[in-house]
Amino acid sequence: MALAQAQAAQADTLGTLILSIDYSVKATPEDKSPDGILPWVSIAETDSEIKRLIDPDEIVLPYTKARLIIDYPLNNPAIFELSAEGKGFTRKQLIQYIGDKYHMIYEEEEQSAATKTIPLKERDGLINRNSTDGKYGVWGHDLSDLSLTTVEVYRDDKGQISLILDINS
Repeated sequence: MALAQAQAAQADTLGTLILSIDYSVKATPEDKSPDGILPWVSIAETDSEIKRLIDPDEIVLPYTKARLIIDYPLNNPAIFELSAEGKGFTRKQLIQYIGDKYHMIYEEEEQSAATKTIPLKERDGLINRNSTDGKYGVWGHDLSDLSLTTVEVYRDDKGQISLILDINS
């Protein structure tokens, strides 16, 4: 999915895969998960999902600077420079950054697009989000459709750390 596309498109520039960070949350009774765990975090609901996050305070990225690449579902990928104090990023800090950046992208897209998002209630047939022509060119999915399962961490020859997201929809 998004991870495979990013890996193929950027294999030469990302460097070597050095780490995979998995995300999961404690299931609610409504989730009906047999093991009590859901192997993803909702991007739209990161603030509430953090309360159920497994190992939120674990330092999962032992670097203080990283480049976050968001390319799904965007025609124009977004790159953000992230900084952490101390020994690196905790699982909670990373999902907060990721959620905040996705919310910002979708807000900027709506503000900058001439073609606006068709409201869910007005969509016919397949209810996927229509493509918009704003700054990022969001296509196919509303923010509420997106869930993070894994963050892939790469290091290039210069030591640059890049984060690629495995987003499910």
